[in-house]
Amino acid sequence: MPRKRIAVITARADDSEQKTILGGIAETAFSMNTDVIVFSNIYNHWVADELLNFENHIYDFFQPELFDGVIITAEAFMDLSMLEDVFCRIRAAGIPAVMIGGEAEGFLRVISDDEADMEQIAEHLIATHGLTKIDILTGSANMPVSHARVSGCRKAFAKHGIVLDESHVYYGNFWNDAGEKLAERYVSGELPMPQAVICTNDYMAYGLCDVLTAAGIQIPDQITVTGYDHTDGRIYHHPVLTTYRRNRRQMGAKAVGLLLSSDCDLPAEGERLICGNTCSCGVNSAQLNEELRTARIGQHHTVMSSAAQFTSRLTLCRTLAEYVQVLREFFYLLHGAAGLYLCLDKAWNSADYEGDTFLCCGIHAAAYPDTPVSFARKTLLPALWEERETPMIFCFNPLCFQTRLFGYTALVYAYPQCYDFSFRDWNKTASNTLEFLRMKNDIHYLKQCQQISSLYDSLTGFYHLHEFRKIAETAGAEISGECFMQAVKLNISADGEYRYGENYRSDIISAAARAVKESAGRHEICCRAAEDLFLILCRSEEGRLFSDKLKVMIHHAFCGKFAEGQAVVTYAEYTGRANAEAVDAVCHDAEQIADQTMELLEQKKTLPHYRTLLALRSRIYESPKKAPSTEAVCKMLCVCDGYFRVTYKKCFGVSYVQDCIHARIMLACFLLCTTAMSIYAIAKKCGYADEKFFARQFRQGTGYSPVQYRERYC
Repeated sequence: MPRKRIAVITARADDSEQKTILGGIAETAFSMNTDVIVFSNIYNHWVADELLNFENHIYDFFQPELFDGVIITAEAFMDLSMLEDVFCRIRAAGIPAVMIGGEAEGFLRVISDDEADMEQIAEHLIATHGLTKIDILTGSANMPVSHARVSGCRKAFAKHGIVLDESHVYYGNFWNDAGEKLAERYVSGELPMPQAVICTNDYMAYGLCDVLTAAGIQIPDQITVTGYDHTDGRIYHHPVLTTYRRNRRQMGAKAVGLLLSSDCDLPAEGERLICGNTCSCGVNSAQLNEELRTARIGQHHTVMSSAAQFTSRLTLCRTLAEYVQVLREFFYLLHGAAGLYLCLDKAWNSADYEGDTFLCCGIHAAAYPDTPVSFARKTLLPALWEERETPMIFCFNPLCFQTRLFGYTALVYAYPQCYDFSFRDWNKTASNTLEFLRMKNDIHYLKQCQQISSLYDSLTGFYHLHEFRKIAETAGAEISGECFMQAVKLNISADGEYRYGENYRSDIISAAARAVKESAGRHEICCRAAEDLFLILCRSEEGRLFSDKLKVMIHHAFCGKFAEGQAVVTYAEYTGRANAEAVDAVCHDAEQIADQTMELLEQKKTLPHYRTLLALRSRIYESPKKAPSTEAVCKMLCVCDGYFRVTYKKCFGVSYVQDCIHARIMLACFLLCTTAMSIYAIAKKCGYADEKFFARQFRQGTGYSPVQYRERYC
């Protein structure tokens, strides 16, 4: 039987209230072999902040047709109207939907008995503590839940013959500032101080207690305060709040049962009235110890972690590959998580968000490729559809910086109790530093591209192709003899952006352009015919000299700096009459030679030890003086001498010894052309102990002595 998948639409899923509901949902769904996919923002939705609420774009990724049902936790949202588009998509898809703690047309409902809970709180204050002058602080007046909670208090009052004066019911917003404002009115004398205040959620109670305590009012000696919800932050407030635990786990279980047409329930969570020091009952030591134990676990994985180092390392990243590697190193901060996927808009580093195609990087995922996997938005996440032995929870969270949306993260858990609050800071750090990386790429590019000209290429300063054609026509008409034309083709890796950085292409092009400029004299005319193609026009008698020197300069510019995986340089030449047709012909030849070279290269990649030998060759070309002996290489590769020699020649078309000599000669050519170093110093620099032996090998390789070469090419 294929595994089912249900979606959960919530907000601030790391809060204790939502975690409890998610725990009930996941525990029940897992028992039915069903995956749970959670869509949630990170920051507090109760605060009207444009930048924070931009995170609500996470709900745009929810696609009802991919799921067997959906659960919406209404209490997490201040205003359900923001989900109207989500509701329309659910109805259009025709999938079953359950609303927890709210209602919407066509949706099933699971509600907590807030009225009965609040009745128990009021009963406790009246019957146990003998209090009768009680004020009530509830949520917004336009929210039904606010009135339902007041109604529960009213029932308890009526049972004891107390009439609830509506003027003593105050409406707030279910957040700390509402409690703070009411407390300030008590402290200023604007309102008479009651015997007790019933706050219909914990956050308002925290704000109330904070201001009263700061004003010197003794709780509970002068006033008793109660909350409702039993949130995680209770132990961090003084005095410790008396509150009431709602039946959220059972609500989550019932919602899954309604979706999957099954009777589901979970065992009761024990005592629901949680006493503290804001009433004269005092703290229940067993309950407080359990909360402290949970808090210590969280501190161990967050406060005691290397959060500062995490931020610093991400800020210093220059490429997406480096960035992903750092995320992998610090994945341990998300204790308990089974995996994490970074899903970025393919245009994450451009000016505008596109949102059609995404790149998925497996931060901690078994058997996931190192390079990003491209996928269409409609598939949501490739890992969702992989074969797994057990169901999982996938928590989708926004990845954005202010109003810049990059994509989302998908955090994976293999057990019901999940979503540690440390993830909020982890995710926000990842978002902020991703913007640093994007800005670095922008600045790097702007430094190189100052302005655009109709005649010259802005990155290299060379002529554009159309202008170069005109120059070639003019040269052909004015010069009676032949001209020489050199083409330099850069075969740049198509997927190098991930490994080498957003501007790896412009880095390669700039390096090649500098080499061309260093090779060219005042008579050579340079052109950037295409993004990765250069043309140079010069007199025929100077062409061979220029071509040889150019290859030396480009070799030095690339060796040790750009791997074969980044760029391969190929050349084409033309000698004859200069005109527009000749320009097109040499461009065509350059493309053909490049295609043939790359085809051979792809074949070589299948040879044994190719990548290992390529890395060895790159080190030799970067520092020929340090080239290891054949014996040392064989020992390193654990192969015999004969096998190594044959394999190396198959891979590169030259023996290992000759390749080492070639690397030394190319370095010597560069030094002879660009420095005033003595022949002896150059020989030492290239790894030769004997100057005469160096001169002999140099002549064999170039046809000139070092002195003749310097005179010829300088």
